[in-house]
Order: sequence, then structure tokens, then C-alpha cells
Amino acid sequence: MTGPGAQKKVGPNDKCPCDSGQKANKCCQAGAAAAPTHTPMQGPKGQVLPGNAEELWNMAKDADRAGEFTKAAHFYTMAIDVVVKGMPRDQHGKASDADLVKYNKSSDGKLAKLLSDRSNVYLRQGNIEDAVEDAQTCTRADPANEKGHLRVAVALEAAGAALQLQLEACEAGLAACPESEVLVNRKWRLKKAIAEQPESVRAREQKDSSEPSIEETRRVADDASDPMRGMAAADLGCAFAVGAHGLPKDLQEAERYLRLGSKGGDVGAQRNLGIILLDLGRPVEAAEELSKAAAAGDEQAAEVLEQLSGEIAEKQAQARAKLEAMAASGDPRAKAMLEELFAQD
Repeated sequence: MTGPGAQKKVGPNDKCPCDSGQKANKCCQAGAAAAPTHTPMQGPKGQVLPGNAEELWNMAKDADRAGEFTKAAHFYTMAIDVVVKGMPRDQHGKASDADLVKYNKSSDGKLAKLLSDRSNVYLRQGNIEDAVEDAQTCTRADPANEKGHLRVAVALEAAGAALQLQLEACEAGLAACPESEVLVNRKWRLKKAIAEQPESVRAREQKDSSEPSIEETRRVADDASDPMRGMAAADLGCAFAVGAHGLPKDLQEAERYLRLGSKGGDVGAQRNLGIILLDLGRPVEAAEELSKAAAAGDEQAAEVLEQLSGEIAEKQAQARAKLEAMAASGDPRAKAMLEELFAQD
């Protein structure tokens, strides 16, 4: 028996409840199965949806209050698309912190609020991963958004994240919103829960939370405005070089990110880039990078550079001996080249 608050299950060939006029499997169910990106462009029959972010936001909130979460997510997405129209993205579809702050400011704070609201809808849909991402993007767009930081903490809890990671999210929120009572209360609740954990669990969670995800490392490495870009690019380049952290081995990507790290002054990136360039048969470029690292005090780079110099000297000696033998046999070109070498010495 169906209860008074229950909704009839919508089949794939039924009309979509968002009033787009399409079958569910071509509309909201298709979006839910792949990613929440498709938004029907019509409301009730004959009504064209507005292109104004404020009106779309109100429609999203109405759908949210009515418990129509899929429809609400679509309207929130449409409103966000209006607000961020023209915003630059990197090759992975990510926007920089600077651009998020810029577009949030130009929309009078709407971007962060929309992301916070959509995060809440995603959470109630059980779409935890997108709920976390929206909440985190909200705090990047508006670092002082208390609700956004709370959304991050709640979404991480729903995701079953380590207590230490949840605590760090709360502390990051409090650093930006020191007067937040709700974040303070959550922080001390988490501290109590962590203190009650077995020592082995606590140590493992602390270790895991200290290591940033590869996605976060890539985001920082691709963000030219992030002061940690050089370090992140160096780490990502090393991961590509050996195929670590779930990434495929890709020397081209490794070189690209290690160059970013080298330009940012990361000594490890300079050394590892030099080693990769040697493997790629480009000793002159390799020597340049290794020299930078060696000059900064990197002992491994100095050893590789010394070995490379020794190999070059050995090859030069072999070439000179060959020239001398050719000159002794009467080769005029070899004699001329030897004379030039003697003049340089």
C-alpha cells in the first residue's frame, strides 16, 4: 500500500515528472544515470523557462520544498550556468579559485549560494560525491561562506570520510568563519569521537588525511594563481612518470608538469625532469635541469650530472682519439679539425 507522502515510481517510458514533456529515460533519468548536467528547457506545457538566474533559483527552491529534488537540481544547474557563463575552465573542466571568487562577486554572491543549495539537494538525493564537490566549490567561491563550510562537513560525514578529514574541514571553516557556533560545536564533537577511537584507527586516519587526493593535486597544479602550484605540479609529474596513484604512466604529461614545477623553483622537479630528459635521449636539456637542482644543493642531481659529464668526457676522448688516428693516416679534414681543437685548448 502506498503511504500518503509516497510518490509513484516513474518508469523509463513514463512522462518525466519535471514537466519537460519528454520520456523519463530521455530526460531526468538519463541525467541521473550519467551526470546531473541535462536540464529540460521547458516547464509546464507551453511555458518557456526563464534565463534569469534569480527566477531559476526561485523555481529550484520551490521544487526543493515540494520534495522534487531532481527537478530542483536541474533548476539550480540552469541558474549556475547563467551565473558562470563565460568563466574560463582548464582542460579538466575546473575553474580556478580566482575566477570562482570573481564570478561570485560579480553575481553578488549568488554563485556560492547556488552551489550550497544544490549541494544540499544532491545530498538528499544520495548523490554524495557531487554534494561534496559543490560544497567545496562553494567555499572556494566564497571562503567566508559559513553554510558552505557546514555543507562540506555534513557531506563528508555522509560520505563516511575519516573523522580526521571531517575535523580538518571544520577547522578550515573556522579559520574563515571564527564566530561560527555550529562549526565550533561540530569540531568538538569530532574531537571527542576521535579521542574515543582505537589508537590504530586514529593513526591510520591521520596518515590518510595528510595525503591530498590526486584530483586535488591536479587542480592545484593546473591553477596558475595557486601559490602551491609548483609543488603540486612536481608531485603530479612524478606520479605520471611512474604511473602512481591510479594514473597511467605518461612521460609526456610527466615532462609537462615537471616543467611547471621546475619553473616554480621546485628542486625535486628539476632533478626528476633532468632524469626523464636523459631517458628521452635529450642530454643537453637534461644537463640544464640537473644543473639547477645541483646548484640548489640536490646531491642526487649533482651525482647524475657528474656521471653525465664523465660520459660526455669519455665520448669526447674517444672522438679525439679517432680524429688523431685519421689525421695520422693522412686525412686532411681530420687534421683541420684537430688543429681547431688544439686552438680551442
